Amino acid sequence: MEDAAGKILRILKKHGEIFLLWLLCIVSVSASLYIYTENVIDVYTLVGAAAAAVLIKFYDFLRSKKLGGLIYFGTLIILGIAVPSVFIGGSWEDRFAFVRWFFSGAQAEETRVGFMLTLMPMMTFFLVSAYYYFTRIIYRSSMLALVSLIPFALAVKAAAVLPFAYAASISSANLIFFIIDGRKRLLKGSSEKSQTGSAATVYTDFAIAAVLLALIAPKPSETPYYEKFEAAVSMFSFGGTGENEYQGEYKQASGRIDELLRGESVLLYIISSPETAYMKTQVFNDYDSETGLWTNPDDTVYGSKSWQEDAQLLSFEKLSSAVKLADEMIREEAEEYGYLDEEDMLFSEYPWAERLTELADYQSYSIVYAQNFPAVYVPAPLRTTEVSIADSRVSWIARSDAGEIFTNLPLLAPNANYTVRYYSEKGMSGIIDSGLCDISTEEWDDFLWDAMWYIDGDSEEYSVLSKLRKESALAEQYREDYATEVSAEIQALADELTEGLEYDRQKAKAIENYFTGGGFRYDLNFEPPEGMDTPEYFLFESKTGICSDYARAYVLLARAAGLTVRYAEGFVPQMSGETEGTYFIYSDNAHAYPEVYIPVVGWTRFEPTPAGYIGSGGNGGSEDEDSDYTALILTAAVFVAGFGIFIVLVLFFPKIAEGVFRLRAKRAGSGKGVIMLYNRHLKNAENLFGESFRAFTPEQMERLANETTGESLDPLTDPFTAVCYGGGDIDRDAFEKAFECYKAQAKAMKKARKNRKRQSTEKN
Repeated sequence: MEDAAGKILRILKKHGEIFLLWLLCIVSVSASLYIYTENVIDVYTLVGAAAAAVLIKFYDFLRSKKLGGLIYFGTLIILGIAVPSVFIGGSWEDRFAFVRWFFSGAQAEETRVGFMLTLMPMMTFFLVSAYYYFTRIIYRSSMLALVSLIPFALAVKAAAVLPFAYAASISSANLIFFIIDGRKRLLKGSSEKSQTGSAATVYTDFAIAAVLLALIAPKPSETPYYEKFEAAVSMFSFGGTGENEYQGEYKQASGRIDELLRGESVLLYIISSPETAYMKTQVFNDYDSETGLWTNPDDTVYGSKSWQEDAQLLSFEKLSSAVKLADEMIREEAEEYGYLDEEDMLFSEYPWAERLTELADYQSYSIVYAQNFPAVYVPAPLRTTEVSIADSRVSWIARSDAGEIFTNLPLLAPNANYTVRYYSEKGMSGIIDSGLCDISTEEWDDFLWDAMWYIDGDSEEYSVLSKLRKESALAEQYREDYATEVSAEIQALADELTEGLEYDRQKAKAIENYFTGGGFRYDLNFEPPEGMDTPEYFLFESKTGICSDYARAYVLLARAAGLTVRYAEGFVPQMSGETEGTYFIYSDNAHAYPEVYIPVVGWTRFEPTPAGYIGSGGNGGSEDEDSDYTALILTAAVFVAGFGIFIVLVLFFPKIAEGVFRLRAKRAGSGKGVIMLYNRHLKNAENLFGESFRAFTPEQMERLANETTGESLDPLTDPFTAVCYGGGDIDRDAFEKAFECYKAQAKAMKKARKNRKRQSTEKN
């Protein structure tokens, strides 16, 4: 037993530090990739973990080679050029798309396999290189801590939320490395004071990095940006000038988008929010094939006044709690009556449902100020849970089954302001991408019914499941009520796009990819030939149009494929270039898009309009696209420059540190300077031999120098003894001789250190 324990201790002593380094690399790479995949473990993290192990062994090999640095930078150059060229492509458009995807956390661009195959090796190479250098080459726990902040800096920049486990794991690994660093210093004879200074350095680095992140990185917040928002809106008049001729009226037929996009650009709303969210106004259900317009059968809109409580129930976190409770109740009843059989448990019958217990949600808000724009509707995101309007004339706020929000007033005040709270779409995208929604509506309904059966009918969990079942039933009824006959050409295309696909999510995504995958063009000024403004002409001939053309064609294809889908209109806010958290809605930010009912997540927005033109208005997106490219170039240039500076600092860190020390010693007085030189010589000797020489006398250090380097240490020890023990001072000439002696000793010990490393490598 003792032999086994001793063997384990020896293994830990020999390989424990390397294993800890590998774990830190794995967690950091996983955290970086999570920003883009929202998966803790997938094929990319597994390959990254394997690559980290290979890289660590590779760097161990390079340490024994004289040309190790050349091999490393050659690898870096090959990786930086070859990987993007292979997996992204050689076109500037593809590379811009990758940069946009990278800096937006996969929000501005859809994630492609090529993007992940580029990010994973480059991120792994960078993090492993930095961690290895500051733990195996030059032990610097403070620099290690700074490098460890990189995944969190990326998360903040991309407005992503990393699970707490990442922060806990990375900080724990840093703490262990800090303890190891302290132990090594103590073994070398470092004082307690130096340990305190080292700790202070680490904490100071963390504090400075946190402040810098807070200053330079945009990030979401649940607290309204009142001060910043007031500064942004102070330049606009809220008095109502009468210059805005638009009104947000209820329409029985679509076409408002065309009217707003092709008219003069007018400011309609200013919004304060931590994120950009589609602001829906109206939904149209029937398609009139003769006019090509979407219509509503009624001359007004109807809805519930007590909708807010129900809307708050449609939370993924509350669904997660309800599923957990249902599973617990089923197990308790089975145990009580003695028929516990795993095959009869909830997750045995519905294996996919166990992932429902891990769901999370993100609450957000928008503070909206109308700019002389009276409107029937309250523009609001898809999953709005609460609306409060600062107007005493508003006695109630209602919401239709389609998510349209309106009040008792025929039109809201031209300068009305209100606050909208909602569940962010961030919570939906991860669930959809995970494949959890790849089930049939029937299976979803059966699961909800089975889960409800075991829960108390008066509980909130029961209400959550009941509300989800009601929403599913209403969606099914909607599909039947608004079934649309389409032409044979559209039906054939829908069948072709969804062939072999089983689930609604897959079909909806396939139709979306058909529009965004290329071949279609956005052109606000395009006019089809007379009598040819039809979805067939758009799909098979011109493939050119605006957002309403894309949305119309998408909904018809989706309905032909059997999906539950509706045509929605609203706005896509554009970010203010001056104030963080402030967005503008102009008339040419109007937008049309489809919403599809998907099991588990409910009504979901899809986007057939090509990226770069969404809510772009009259300029067709060209100016925005150009400025976006400029911003991407500058951002990428700053990032590459920062990476280059980091590499240079890492490569020349010892020389820079030594140069700074020598400058400080020369600028100090002759007596103080010679003490600094002697203490530095002791430190160099400790690094060479791996032991403490603090108790050695100057005479002992002279003998050690003669044995090690063959160089006399007298020009340094003599003035040091005179200052420390004689209580006197020395002249500048004596200091210069001591300085030259220190330089000669440092050079000789550096050479001796290399010889010792070479001998150790040959021996191993």
